[in-house]
Amino acid sequence: MKWYFVQDSQRIGPVERDTLDARIRDSTVQADTLVWRPGLNDWRCASDVAELEVPPSLPAMPPSLPVAGETIAASETHAEELRAWAEESAAAREHAGTTAAETIRSEFGGFWPRFAAKMIDFMLLLGIGLLLAEAVAALFYEGTIPMPPDWRGFLRAQGIMSLFNAAVTIGFSVYFIRRFEATPGKRMLGLRVVRSDGSPVGAGKIILRYFGEQLSSILFLSGYVMAAFDEEKRTLHDYLCDTRVIKGGRPPR
Repeated sequence: MKWYFVQDSQRIGPVERDTLDARIRDSTVQADTLVWRPGLNDWRCASDVAELEVPPSLPAMPPSLPVAGETIAASETHAEELRAWAEESAAAREHAGTTAAETIRSEFGGFWPRFAAKMIDFMLLLGIGLLLAEAVAALFYEGTIPMPPDWRGFLRAQGIMSLFNAAVTIGFSVYFIRRFEATPGKRMLGLRVVRSDGSPVGAGKIILRYFGEQLSSILFLSGYVMAAFDEEKRTLHDYLCDTRVIKGGRPPR
């Protein structure tokens, strides 16, 4: 009877039974080694062929169990480490929040720097407004805006220019505050517009802030003058939008 077996993924054989028995004794053929002879339907593990009398492989012994006292002590130590880490993390967060709030409170933009920044922005927008007036005259009135006594045409032209100016001013504020946290005037004077917690202002708040500024103007500029007397230098539109104007350039993100 000729035998075959697999060694290092190679088929060995045919060999005599005596040769195979020698390979079993020197452990070349082990319990899980595949063997075959004529008469077997398929390759089988050597331990599954009864006539070879190869004992099955013994399972690997698991490691010894830990001592109960040591396990409890390790768990308690781990729990203490987790508790200490949680307390340190909470203290660090609280300290960071307090420090950030104190920093913001100590660096509010004053009334006069804000006034100067507003004048710079006003001059920029005034120049854009003049260009818009020329554009409205060219597009709607053949180059000349109606004037009194043509009150209907005059008021209509003013309404069109007011809408254009509002759209430009809102776009101006949204673009610069979203991108730089400051309009050009505020950037020149080292001021930034942020929320009360120091986070960036969203587009919705910026648009609401524009309408708040219109309200401040309607109230004989009293909404702006409030900043001279408020501890946090807030104007009326700052109150409405929960914003602050602070000193310092935008920090890296």
